[in-house]
Amino acid sequence: MCGVSTFRPGPVRLAAVTLTAALSVSAVHTSATAGPAADPRPTYGSEEVPTGETPGTPESGFAGDSTKAPMIVMQAEDFGQVAARTGVGLKTYVVSEGFGNARTLDVYTPRKFRNKTGRQVRTVILVHGGAWQKGDRTDLEEHAVELAQLGFVVVSVNYRLATEAPWSAQRNDVNAAIKFVRQNAKKLNVDNKRTVLLGSSAGGQIAAAVATSGAGRKRFRGLVTLSGLVNPLYMARNNPGYSNAVIPTMLLRCLPITCLDKYKSATAIHHLDKKDPPTLMFHSEREVWWGPEQAQQFVKKAKRVGVPARLVVLPGRTHGIDAWWKIFPTLKKWLFERLGTQDR
Repeated sequence: MCGVSTFRPGPVRLAAVTLTAALSVSAVHTSATAGPAADPRPTYGSEEVPTGETPGTPESGFAGDSTKAPMIVMQAEDFGQVAARTGVGLKTYVVSEGFGNARTLDVYTPRKFRNKTGRQVRTVILVHGGAWQKGDRTDLEEHAVELAQLGFVVVSVNYRLATEAPWSAQRNDVNAAIKFVRQNAKKLNVDNKRTVLLGSSAGGQIAAAVATSGAGRKRFRGLVTLSGLVNPLYMARNNPGYSNAVIPTMLLRCLPITCLDKYKSATAIHHLDKKDPPTLMFHSEREVWWGPEQAQQFVKKAKRVGVPARLVVLPGRTHGIDAWWKIFPTLKKWLFERLGTQDR
């Protein structure tokens, strides 16, 4: 039923500054179609990057055998504290040797399944946001623990930021993480037949692209996005200067007029078909930069091809993971509906 209820300056950064300035007039003319007008003094969420801001190196951490850890430039001193206080198991795994910390993931295990293997536990995979320019898997510890306390095994994945590599590196990294999880399901207590993929903000775009690549329903029982920026083509056409012109100068590194196929590759709606998983999308109605239009487009297409999808429009302008406390009751109910309430 479908309804609504370490960044290193270089050529990419210079190009972003240049294009942002050159496209400022275009952004003004298109703001009417890009969603609600921005507040004269907007406040930005934890996953947003205002134009002109250069995010620092993301903090991260490694839970487990540190001799296996890749180089982590900025250590998050509090990583693991929430899990330790609640008794939730936490361990970091290296997916592959290439690309360093971008190919790592954290697995959160409910207390009753700690130090056990071979169980088939309902699973949620998280993809962090950060405008493709910042963020890390460790940012989602608190949210992962909350889900683990409900009985889910939770996996929080990393990927290369757009400041380091262009599309489709982000999708490739998340796919590599998912493959690792599926191949090590017995060791991690993961249920490959009951897994939901959840992405927030830019992570929503990556998650949607992953879930609609091929027969997504074979890998996932559901897809969830929080303020998912799921349509880079729409964004580049309506406000190309958005967030340091991140889409045309960092993520795709071209304009739609010169590389339309690349934009379509990054835009889930162009791949959505009846083989894809049921979807739940959240978006605040008055977010600073983008309203719920992208989610509305996705849900409309999903309905047309026969994929169950629902969009929940929230009051206010809270973006992405910052709306967790608002969406959690609905998310919890939906996860139980999709994944069940019992483990094997």
